[in-house]
Amino acid sequence: MAKQTISTEAQNLHQESIVIDLHIDPIIQQALFGYHLSDEHDPTWKPPKRRWLFNSVQRVTKLQKLHCPCFNHIDIPRMLKGGYTFGAFGIHSPPFRLEKCWQMIQKQLDYFRELITEDDRIILAKEPADIRRAFKQGKLAGFPVIEGVHCLGKPGKETQQQRLDRIAELYTKFGVRYFTLTHFTHNDVATPSPWMGIHKNDGLSYFGQELIEKMNDIGMIVDLAHVNNQGVLDACNISKRPVVVSHTGLKYLNAHPRNISDEALKAVAESGGIVGIIFATNYLSNDKKNPSSEIALKHIDAIVQKVGAEHAAIGSDFDGWIPRIPEDMQDASDLPVLTQGMLNIGYSPERIKKILGENFLRAWAEILNS
Repeated sequence: MAKQTISTEAQNLHQESIVIDLHIDPIIQQALFGYHLSDEHDPTWKPPKRRWLFNSVQRVTKLQKLHCPCFNHIDIPRMLKGGYTFGAFGIHSPPFRLEKCWQMIQKQLDYFRELITEDDRIILAKEPADIRRAFKQGKLAGFPVIEGVHCLGKPGKETQQQRLDRIAELYTKFGVRYFTLTHFTHNDVATPSPWMGIHKNDGLSYFGQELIEKMNDIGMIVDLAHVNNQGVLDACNISKRPVVVSHTGLKYLNAHPRNISDEALKAVAESGGIVGIIFATNYLSNDKKNPSSEIALKHIDAIVQKVGAEHAAIGSDFDGWIPRIPEDMQDASDLPVLTQGMLNIGYSPERIKKILGENFLRAWAEILNS
C-alpha cells in the first residue's frame, strides 16, 4: 500500500496537538541489540550485538509476509518527525530470574536516565506540566514504565514490604510514573490475559490490593494492560484514582485474549481512566492480510461510542515485538496518518486533540490531585 496523503488540515492539526503514546518499547531493542534511541534507524540497520537473533527474526517474518514486524519502529528522530510530544518507555525483564529481575530493570532505567541527560531533545516528565513544557519548546517528554510485578524481585510474603518499598523507589529515584501489574506470566498480584499461568476467573490477590493502594498513595498510575478481565474489574473497584489500560484492543471488535471486554472498558471509564489502542493489527482484526490504520480507528471509535471520547487514547506498542503494524504506516514518523483518519471519519479538531493527548493529561492530573 502506498503512503496515505496527509492533508494540510491534518498536518496543521497534528502539529498543534500534544501527541502522546502510552506505550513504546525501544528500550527492549537497546537491551537486546544495542539500539541507541538518539539515532534514526532505517530498514538496513544492523545491530552491534545478537545479530543472529535479529537476522533470524527478520527471515522468519519475511517468509510470513508480515508488514514491519517486531521492531525498528521508533526512536527519537522518528518520534520528532511523527509529531510526538511524549512516549511512555517500557522497561522489562524475563519472568523467571527472581531477584535478578530487579537488577535487570535498573540497568534499563539507568540507560533511560543517561538518554535524557545526554540528548537535549527529550526531557523527563514528572507531571503533566512537563509534557506541556516540552510541547512549547518543540521537544519530547517521556518517562519509564515497568511491566510486571516480577520486575520487583523475588515473590512471596516475606518480600512484600520490600517490593512495596521498591515501588516508591522507582517513583522517586527513577521517575517511573506508571506500573503494569503483570506481563505475560502469572504473579502474586495478578493473572495475565493470555500466556503462562492464566486463570480466567482469578482476580487480584490481597497483595495486589495493597500494591494498588501504595500506588494511589504516591501518585503512580495503575496500568492494567495484560491483566485478565476479573483483575481489571477488581483493580477498578480498588483504585481510588483513574486507571489506564496503556496498549490494547477491544474484544467487542476482535476476541483476542489480550483485548479488554466491554465490561472492563466501562469500569475503566467510570474510574475516570483511559484506554490506549495498540497498533498490533493481529489484536485489532482477524484479517490475515495486513490491515490499514482504519482498523485502529475502528477500535478508537468503539471507545468513543461506548464510553465517550474522553477515554480514548493511543498506545502503539511500537518496537514491542508486535507481529505487524498497519499497512499504511512504516514507523512512528507516520503517526499523522491517524490524525488524517480521524478527520476522515468526521471527528472535530477538539475531539482529535483529546484522543491524541489531552485525555491522558486530564487523567494524570486527576491521579496526582485526587
